[in-house]
Amino acid sequence: MAEEKNQKKKPGIFLRILKWFGLGVLILLLIAGLFFRAPLKVNGLLLIFLLACTALPKKAIKWFWLCVGVVVIALIIWVFLPDETQGWRPYTFDEELAALEAKRAIPDEENAARIYNELLGDYNPNVCPVDPNADVQLLLPVREPWKSNEHPRLAQWFKDKQGEITQLLEASEIDKCRFPIETDITGYTQQQVRLARMRRWAYWLVTMANNDRGEGRTDEALKKEIAVLRIAQHQYQQPTIINLLVGVAIESFGIQQVKRVVATGDAGEQYLKTIEQTLSEIEYDWAGDFPRVLDYEKLLVMNIWAICYEVNKDGRVRLTRNLMEAITPVLPEDMQDKPMITYAQRKLAKAFMILLWFYMPSNPKEIGKAVDTAYEKYNEMLKPDYDWSKEPGKYSIDELVSFGLDWRRDIEHSVHTLEETLHNMHYAYLLVTSDKRGSRIMVALRRYKNKTGHWPESLDEVRDLAPEEIFIDPLNNGSFVYKLSDENFTLYSKGKNGVDGGGTCDDEAGADDRPIWP
Repeated sequence: MAEEKNQKKKPGIFLRILKWFGLGVLILLLIAGLFFRAPLKVNGLLLIFLLACTALPKKAIKWFWLCVGVVVIALIIWVFLPDETQGWRPYTFDEELAALEAKRAIPDEENAARIYNELLGDYNPNVCPVDPNADVQLLLPVREPWKSNEHPRLAQWFKDKQGEITQLLEASEIDKCRFPIETDITGYTQQQVRLARMRRWAYWLVTMANNDRGEGRTDEALKKEIAVLRIAQHQYQQPTIINLLVGVAIESFGIQQVKRVVATGDAGEQYLKTIEQTLSEIEYDWAGDFPRVLDYEKLLVMNIWAICYEVNKDGRVRLTRNLMEAITPVLPEDMQDKPMITYAQRKLAKAFMILLWFYMPSNPKEIGKAVDTAYEKYNEMLKPDYDWSKEPGKYSIDELVSFGLDWRRDIEHSVHTLEETLHNMHYAYLLVTSDKRGSRIMVALRRYKNKTGHWPESLDEVRDLAPEEIFIDPLNNGSFVYKLSDENFTLYSKGKNGVDGGGTCDDEAGADDRPIWP
């Protein structure tokens, strides 16, 4: 009898141990969920299981687990049911996009983007006989004046492209330029293509300007050099960081051409006057540009997270039924027509959406609110007394793609990675402003030489030929360094540290001077 009782007790003891072990695991999971800020749905589910195992009577517990089993079976059946996709499209923050577009709206006839888009349709980047990344000998037409008989193939190619060059010049004469705002990865890829072509067009114009100079067509050369600077201005009017940085690159390329002419070319008073006026019209409005960039970046982040949702024509929103198919439009065109996933993978992806339901909020508008909150800290960068010398937060690629249990935390983390980019953007503003002011100083220096026949001994001799603010370096709020040489001169910025490093930039030596000329 005793042995029979002991045999009956063993299963009971085992079940009790298993029960308390399960309760311990649930408690630990709940504590971990609270500590790591797991979604409310996850913590709520853990709490329900914990209460069911501790507060429900034994008979009720059986019914509870029966209900759990029914739910699990229902979800399995749902996974294998045909997908209802008719009438559903990826969710996007259309109202926010419409508000941004309304702020930028201009008539088509006042929009230089209309002409650029026409040129983009016919552009073939692979047919130009000279590549800016090619051998130095092929770069000579860009760096110095050249004649058609020296590079006949290049000259003929540009002659055949005269219609497109005329359109570029026409576009550059229009003050305003508004490309459509692209707020998804597909549009971002198209934007990258457009920006690459804009840079190549600037290369064409400078190359042709040097051909004009080599053959004595100085007025035609000036038109093309001015056009490059105005194309850069068109990039500054766009709301994306990449557009602004490409604008900086195009402008630097154009200003370098101008500086070559001012220092070594035939720069008469009319040329100097035109260049000075064009440079004075180039404005870098951080207070105006920065909020526009932030509005765009916020919308971009919102739409990246919105890829997890779908909406129908009635405005009903749900989680996407297949995340793999949702990202197909952002794949390269040659991959979009290929079957990316098998039937089993598609069902597995649908099952994954059950887990995503616990992670994501039910309403994507909550995503928008969280993104707005995460970006509020960057408004400090608009204040005049913001400390730009403070090092921005650093991040690694692993941190950039890492995700946790809380979508709010993950949004904050992804937004935090923008801090270093915004610091670099502000530094680019200072660099290009410094370069522009140095170029205007060079105009004053050339005026002095045209009048006296020689370069001045110091900048003090040309201070009455330009506004006083031109002689202040925005990188350090100090002065530029000017040194007279035997045949020409040297002009440079002392960089952010404000220490004269002899015109060199060497991180190891602590020198961060920025050359203006040569």
